[in-house]
Amino acid sequence: MRRQLLVAALLVPAAAFGQAGFFSSAATAQDMPATAARPCDTHCSAEWMDAHLRIDQLQLVGTAESYKQRPNSALMGLIRMGGKKDAEALDYGQPALTTQLDADVRSLSFDVAYDPRGGAYKNPAGASMAMDLLPGDYVAAMAKPGFKTVHVLDVDYQSSCLALSDCLKQVSDWSRAHPRHLPIVITLHTNDIKTPMPGATRPLLCDAAAMDALEAEVRTAFAPDQIITPDMVQGEHPSLRAAVLAHAWPRLGEARGKVIVVLDDSAQKVDAYRGTRRNLEGRAMFVATDEASPVAAFLSLPDPVADGSHIAAAVRSGFMVVTRADADTREARAGNTARRDAAFRSGAQVIQTDFALPDPKIGAYRVSLADNAGAMCGQGLAPERCVRFTDSSVAVRTAAAP
Repeated sequence: MRRQLLVAALLVPAAAFGQAGFFSSAATAQDMPATAARPCDTHCSAEWMDAHLRIDQLQLVGTAESYKQRPNSALMGLIRMGGKKDAEALDYGQPALTTQLDADVRSLSFDVAYDPRGGAYKNPAGASMAMDLLPGDYVAAMAKPGFKTVHVLDVDYQSSCLALSDCLKQVSDWSRAHPRHLPIVITLHTNDIKTPMPGATRPLLCDAAAMDALEAEVRTAFAPDQIITPDMVQGEHPSLRAAVLAHAWPRLGEARGKVIVVLDDSAQKVDAYRGTRRNLEGRAMFVATDEASPVAAFLSLPDPVADGSHIAAAVRSGFMVVTRADADTREARAGNTARRDAAFRSGAQVIQTDFALPDPKIGAYRVSLADNAGAMCGQGLAPERCVRFTDSSVAVRTAAAP
């Protein structure tokens, strides 16, 4: 969600239990056998999966605003002036990044604001209007140069990691400490739209220079052996898209302990990041773009109900698809799992949610492969389709295979 308010006018998918993990299939509900799944055979072992499964055959659960914190009561009072729906859409928060990763979240997302000199976002208008006294560590962090993680400029500005560099370092450090983890997909979206409210900050535009700076922050956070880049996937193929259509994604064994960073943004921002390159040669990030583009590898199709068949076709073709199980807390407050279940059925590899863990203030709703009725080994991988996988290594928990 990138909501602009009128104020004052993600292999390991979610939730393994103990050392048991769950698998997910891209098969639709009608394809699922009516009988109970039988025990796993050797095709469910970590060794077999490492050697045979590609990363586009994995399904991950991740958080959509991974850094976001619930606004305090003073700020929520201000936000409610914009209407109940807007207030409910912002009245939630996420645990620390390491807590999410420990809970098997395997996709993270950050909205980032360009701040090359520092201090551009240290005085949010909402704080003044709500008489919210900002702590010293907030002001100090926001005064430093570098991209800042902000959900809604001037309004929803509390983050568990205020600087993108800090967010990425936390992920990098956790990855180094868990070298057998399934790949983590990180999506980035630039935030440079002024919020329509009195005294709002005028954000710096994310142009080509900003994209180069964003690239530099990613390269600084992750060593070359930690990141899967477009060049690695493209290989000798004439374009990245051609490689994707040839299913040239790395095998799971090659991808363990690594991250994949995706610029999930407008066509204009994608063009600014790509520049004059024929593909994405030399770049660290993939881009979510039109599937006809020569740089197409990731697609952003956020509505799995309306776009379920499109998602399924794209996945079969070899694209990685990012979709949403819920938005603006609507599904969580209603306890409605229809969109979540459609996301699982679609086969999208990255299912984003605001509720990888339930929010006690909202309800029991969550998005976890443990709740996916179709969570089992993929059709065609083995004569038996397994629902549970046990491994002696705590770091190996959950995988999926369309």
